[in-house]
Amino acid sequence: MASVPDPLLRDGLEALATVLPRGYSLAPSNLPQPSPKGDAWVVIRNKSKQNAICLVVARRRVEPRDLGPIAAHVARIRNPALLVSPYLSPPVRERLRGFGIGYWDLAGNAKIAIGDIELRLERDGGISPSKGGDRGTRSLCGEMAGRVARALVDLRPPYPVASLAEQARVEASVASRVIAFLCESGTIERKPRGQIEKVDWQEILRRWSLDSPFESHGENATLVSSRGLPDLLARLGPSGFLHAITGELAFAQLACRPARDRLVMYVDDLAAAANQFGLHPVEEGGNVVLVKPADRSVFHRSYEKDGLRYVSPSLMAGDLVDEGLFEQALDWMAKHESAWRLG
Repeated sequence: MASVPDPLLRDGLEALATVLPRGYSLAPSNLPQPSPKGDAWVVIRNKSKQNAICLVVARRRVEPRDLGPIAAHVARIRNPALLVSPYLSPPVRERLRGFGIGYWDLAGNAKIAIGDIELRLERDGGISPSKGGDRGTRSLCGEMAGRVARALVDLRPPYPVASLAEQARVEASVASRVIAFLCESGTIERKPRGQIEKVDWQEILRRWSLDSPFESHGENATLVSSRGLPDLLARLGPSGFLHAITGELAFAQLACRPARDRLVMYVDDLAAAANQFGLHPVEEGGNVVLVKPADRSVFHRSYEKDGLRYVSPSLMAGDLVDEGLFEQALDWMAKHESAWRLG
């Protein structure tokens, strides 16, 4: 699928081709490019040479509220519709099944049923992307690959791969596979002996946020602090409660800029944090999002300011769900690299 220009769609189709049942094949269709950008027509062929032309909808992030418009979009066609994303949460996958839309993601979850070609595909990759390092050979999906990617962003080269692996707290073999993948994509330059000399950290952040979106970073809960965030933050600092603030509030602290009244932070225990700080769960309108991390590397290279702990700049940027704000963060980081990047 090298001819497919969209990186998510290209990686998604390559992943799907590897998990189709024996005898099935996948190829781009020669139909005119559909709209919007990111969609594509593909042909799936079974071992009897029967074809199904499918509309593939590629979306970087998918939440339950996004599925109504997606269902309305694919309802205009008679062909089978498939959705691909870096990660699809269990509630999203359940609703997709209800809509009759096939899906797969880069974390290994899939459910596709196309009767005309007798295709039945169902895989459960778990509730979050794989912890293993093997996926780092073709994407930055997975916790170990994410550790390496974020260390490459946070740490200013040059350094050998062994030092990078130590800072990322992964095995050297994992770091080597991720580095090899990124060298092939042109985002890293190495000396002949292997020392990393140059890192395109902006492109790595873009790729990692695509392969490992915020909702895949752990179990989260939306709550409300009825007394407001200033009161909550004033109590959080001296409480000694383990936390790491991320997202927009962390960007505001780093860049000395205003932020909206919403706190996103990692904690070890959602219930304990809610009880200690008097937070109440809500469906909508919450001003606090608590995340129990799938991987405790969220606390790596975190730092303290005025009694509050913040995640590393790489994780802060990757956790920005709004794409416009994400690009603003990358722009600020590029202009003030000496203020955040570690030697």
